[in-house]
Formats: sequence, structure tokens, C-alpha cells
Amino acid sequence: MSNKELITYHLNFHQSFAPELEAISRIVSLADSDAGFLTKEEISEKTMIPTGKSSGKVEPHIYYTAAMRLVTFEKVDKKYECKLTSLGRKVFLEDPYLVENISKLLLHAFLADKYSAATLWSYLFNEFIPKVMPNFNDELIQNAIERKFSSNVNLTPFRTCYNSDLSLGEIGLIRLEGKGYEVEPHRISRENVYVYGYLLFIKWEEILADRSEITFNEIADILSFGKPFLWRERQLRDALDLMQDAGLIKVNAQLSPITIIKNQNSSHCLDKMFSLLI
Repeated sequence: MSNKELITYHLNFHQSFAPELEAISRIVSLADSDAGFLTKEEISEKTMIPTGKSSGKVEPHIYYTAAMRLVTFEKVDKKYECKLTSLGRKVFLEDPYLVENISKLLLHAFLADKYSAATLWSYLFNEFIPKVMPNFNDELIQNAIERKFSSNVNLTPFRTCYNSDLSLGEIGLIRLEGKGYEVEPHRISRENVYVYGYLLFIKWEEILADRSEITFNEIADILSFGKPFLWRERQLRDALDLMQDAGLIKVNAQLSPITIIKNQNSSHCLDKMFSLLI
């Protein structure tokens, strides 16, 4: 089983567990060790991530870590082998305990990407939240998911994900207000320019690889760049201007629609990802 098959994995793959940064960092460390194929019990023993016979945190965190693009995995005869991606290796070298905001932004952006394996996160950030922001509640989500997937979902992991410092709460995208949610789009920051560049280029290289120039509409609608950050058009254009200032792209605003020319690539941005931290 490859992580690509998670695209059709059920909405409740999380087994009621929110992603925990400590567990994710331990899966990444395991992948770095080239431990080979292990049962979930063996992974639990090596990582100290708890698991049980029918449920537990090991399997959901393998799936989370793969959706976040830090690892890939194969599953054969109930055994998992995890391997680092290029992103996973960079993060493991620079921020093994996932304390930096840059790392948390990357994990969230891939978890909530339009093409993410984590169907719940993908749907909410790319389809549901943009239509209802800035406020909504669990009932609205459940009704929308029932219409979209003819299924119910346990929303506790999603709520916890963005409201616990053990998870992705520190990025500040979603606040709990009573029984509801209030969202706050990610504020563009110059120190994150290589994060934005990496996220743009990696999708560009995967989906529109034969193109060195694409339109603003393709960036917004096909690549869905910026959707995980809940950006509207103005914020998306500000991010592109920031990337242009850094020499990553050229924005041709004289054309309609606006076009963007690729001056660098994802590898360049990955190399420089943590270089602007104070």
C-alpha cells in the first residue's frame, strides 16, 4: 500500500486521534533510521507511540505524516516501512522536534492541500471553509459532509488539530468560539517566503510540469495555492509579489489574466527553507 492510496481512505482514518507533533517527529525519526518493515506494535516499541490491537496512535500518525509529505510508506502483511521524502529529510535535519512555525505551516499546508490524502482536511479547507468563512459550526460541517460523502465524520481530531499546542494550534488559523469556529487567514510573512515558494513550485512541478509560465487563475484554481492558508485573491497576489521580490518568480501584471513566470524551483526553496529564521 502506498500513501497515494490514502486519497480514497475513509474520512475517519484518524481513529479519533488528532495529529500530535511529538508522534509525527517520532515517525520521521523512525523513517530516518531505515528500520525496514515493522508491525504497528514494533513501531510502538521503537517510538513510544501508544497502540492497541484494534486502534491506537501509530497507524493514524503514519497516515498523517505521509499526508504531510514528510514520509512515504508501504504496507505489506500488516507491516509498515516508512521512508523520508526530501522535505522530511530537510525538516528532520533543521527542526527534528517540529518546534518552528515554518515546519508547522508546511505540515498544515500539505495536510489541507486540495490533493491531500486526508480527505476531511482537503474538503474543509478547499471547498467548505471558503464558502462559509469566517464563522461556522459542527452542524454546518456535518450537514455538508453528509451531502458530499453520504457519511458522518468524527470532528474532534479536526477541532483539536487547530486548538492544541501539541498539534497545529500555534499557527492560529482556527479559533473555537463556544460551539463554533472562527477562522483567521494566515498572515503573510517575509521569513516564510521560501515556504510559499516551495508550496507553489512543488504543485506546479507535479501538475503543470511542462509549463514555465502559468496564469493567476491556474495558480488559484488548478494548483489551489493558498487555499490551506485561507487566502483570498488580494492575499494571494501579495504572496506572489513577495516571491517576486525574492527572485523566485516574475509576475507579468500587464497581461489579462496575470501570468507568473517561474525563475526558481522547489529544490531551491527547500534548500533555503529555514534560512530566514532569526
